[in-house]
Amino acid sequence: MATTDDPRPAAQPHRDPTEWGRLVESLDVASLFVVIGGWLSPKLRSEVSTEDVWQETLWCSWRDREQHEWRNLSAWRSWLLSIAKNRVRDAGRSMGRQKRGGEHNTAPFSLLTAESVSSLLPPGSTTPSRVAGFRERARAMETALESLDEELRVIVRLRLFEEVPMREVAAQLALPLSTAKERLLRGVSRYRQRLRMLLGSESSESGP
Repeated sequence: MATTDDPRPAAQPHRDPTEWGRLVESLDVASLFVVIGGWLSPKLRSEVSTEDVWQETLWCSWRDREQHEWRNLSAWRSWLLSIAKNRVRDAGRSMGRQKRGGEHNTAPFSLLTAESVSSLLPPGSTTPSRVAGFRERARAMETALESLDEELRVIVRLRLFEEVPMREVAAQLALPLSTAKERLLRGVSRYRQRLRMLLGSESSESGP
């Protein structure tokens, strides 16, 4: 029996190679593709893909796993998104330096295939077929989002995909909380209806 002098360590599944693949699968990676894609400008998309950013995010999170203290899946997802946002910013700075005639720095994963990235990560993290499936679902999600009016689209993206707290969403959009909630309900209902039309009811049950 554990005592206060010898407490059992808290579980840290994101540091366990046998748990890693299951955690990644639990994230609904397609929804992360949508978020990352929204951060890429049209010019940056010509230099780096959403898949590139995601692969590098996975590698960085595994490399730096000791820096994150596990609380829950949502907190780990937020940490991954913070890594991805930094990767996007770095790619933008690198592109800017290249256009100004600075040193050309090739993105670490731009020349790697999904197979070679898999060798850097625990088993089950990523495969070409899974990445292709994530990409297809992400495109359907993006199409469903684009079908919404702008005032609904921005609030659905912030709350449903980026998981920004509702009060923060309302503050960002300078809306009363009640108005933000009402728009979110309308937006989510229309978005999911459109997604069901694109993917079918069973394929749209999980995730945003």
